[in-house]
Amino acid sequence: MLARAAAALDRAAFKPASLPNDLITGIALAPPVIAGLIIFKVPALEMLVVAVAAGTAGQIAAYWIWRKHIPRTQASPLIAAIFGVALVGAGATLATSIEIAILAVTLELIRARYIPAIRAQAGLLAYAVIALIMRGAPYVYINPANGKAFGDPINVWYHFFSPVSAPIDPIRLYVGNVPGPVFATSLLAVAIGAAWFAYARRVSLIVLITFLLGAVVPIYLFHWDYLFQLDSGPMWFVAALLLADRRLLPGSWAIRPVLGLGAGLLSVGLRRSGYGIEASFFTVAGVQAVMAVFVLLFWGGSSAAERMKRNRRLRQREAHLRVVKSVSRAG
Repeated sequence: MLARAAAALDRAAFKPASLPNDLITGIALAPPVIAGLIIFKVPALEMLVVAVAAGTAGQIAAYWIWRKHIPRTQASPLIAAIFGVALVGAGATLATSIEIAILAVTLELIRARYIPAIRAQAGLLAYAVIALIMRGAPYVYINPANGKAFGDPINVWYHFFSPVSAPIDPIRLYVGNVPGPVFATSLLAVAIGAAWFAYARRVSLIVLITFLLGAVVPIYLFHWDYLFQLDSGPMWFVAALLLADRRLLPGSWAIRPVLGLGAGLLSVGLRRSGYGIEASFFTVAGVQAVMAVFVLLFWGGSSAAERMKRNRRLRQREAHLRVVKSVSRAG
């Protein structure tokens, strides 16, 4: 037992890339989750329980349904549920977290079983779908200091302060003691998780660098405060842990920097139109949804071509059989 534990610790310390993918992602999520529990306390704990319960149920269901399927389908419903709930505000109703967690688990199971080629985080897509249907129900934020409803820093800055101002102390933004998504407000926690992700060789640095370059462009053009605009835990949560995840990126190296640059431009540029931190969520969700559509189209085209080829072979076989039968009768 001790030998196995020592071997696991040795792998985590010196060969993290050899660990299971879900374990790598789970370790990266641990710092933001712990920070959210410390900052938002009871609401964060309730939301985490919902995510873990839904994800565990999905994991058990996947095991029992596909236990005889060889090779066994690899699904990550627990990770998907945590990612979806992580972006919900602490002021949102618990029903919203339940809906997102259940949808995230469902989408992940469908993706893993039928279209594993899709490279998208089901939790993020579930969040975006529920937010659109429920008209912003997930992004209801509270002030951790007094538990009262309050807008996120970017929303407050846009509506009540000048473009060049920084209404909230950057240290508070960095620590995460501000209104925002329950498990993504702390840039410090996100940075720790992203550092582990990079150590495990799961982060595409070119995507992160181009995302930063894209984010800097609107800040420069609109003469905004650089530190305030970039000191955003939620933005880097989706950029580092989702957009830059090598497993979720297309194989083409030429496309990756374009994705990073475009996502950075939209994530920050949309703030000029009054969008808050949710702009980053929907931008990355949109990128992954578009890639999923391309995969579906390619898969559908390949399936149609395979069916046509199979039907042509069947017709040729039937024609050959008719010829053989006619020759036999003539003989």
